[in-house]
Order: sequence, then C-alpha cells, then structure tokens
Amino acid sequence: MHNLHRYIVIFMLFWIILTEKINAEIIIIGLLICMFVYYLNQHSIFSLVRKETKRQEKIYYWCIYLLILIKEIVLANFEVAKIVLSPRMKISPEIVQFHTKLCSDIHKTILANSITLTPGTLTVLMEENTLTVHCLKKDYVEAVLDSKFEKILLKIEE
Repeated sequence: MHNLHRYIVIFMLFWIILTEKINAEIIIIGLLICMFVYYLNQHSIFSLVRKETKRQEKIYYWCIYLLILIKEIVLANFEVAKIVLSPRMKISPEIVQFHTKLCSDIHKTILANSITLTPGTLTVLMEENTLTVHCLKKDYVEAVLDSKFEKILLKIEE
C-alpha cells in the first residue's frame, strides 16, 4: 500500500504539470486516471523496482569482486616473491582441472583472467565449463577449487 501512495503522488504531479491548472474537478479526474494507470501498470512498475534492486546488488557484488581481486593479487605477489627470492625455491607445480558452475561466457572469461592475474596461478585452457589451471604450489590448488571469484560471479549471474 505504501508504494501505491508514492506512485499516485508521482502520477498526480505529472498530471498537474500536463493540465497546467489546479481545481477540484481536475484533481478528482486526475486522481481517478492516476489510480487507473497505476492499476494497469502495477505489475510492470514493480518489476522495474525489482530490476533496479537487482542492478544495485550486481554493482555491489562487482565492487566486492574488484576489492577481493586486488587483495588476492597483492597477497599472491608477496607470496610468489617470497618463493622466488628464497635460496631454496619451494615450488611444487600442479595442473588442476576446475569445473565452473558459471553459465555466461563473459563471466567464465573474467574468472579465467582473474585466476591468471593472481600470481602463482595461470589459466592454461578454457573449454565449456572446465578450466585447466597451472598452480605454482600444491597449496594453491585448494584456493582454485574453492574459488572466491566464482562464488561472487555466481551471485552476479543470478
């Protein structure tokens, strides 16, 4: 009911702007027309509100995604630098196949590129829902299989 009042007020303001006059007759006719227009369009109005809410959620998740990506890149850079600069290069290369639940090709590509951007991991091949990833250390395999990136992209894809 709260939305009804808001939309009727918006419609009435628009009605008054269109009629350029204010008197009792115009207000009553306008109110009846605005309620009729609201009744006919309430389904589409509410779907627009839901779409706007979804858009805001997606923007929120994209921001979270970028922050996590930057954090992971910085942390991985330090980890890889530590490995490379140590006298005993403690690496245990591993190639793992990772099956993604993402549907969109663009989101799969973003996931593959995010994995590649994170030092210590490299997406070697992307076929359908399978990504083949080279990890510098076996420890990185778990992070690839339980990908933070994929979880956020799945929320964006909803």
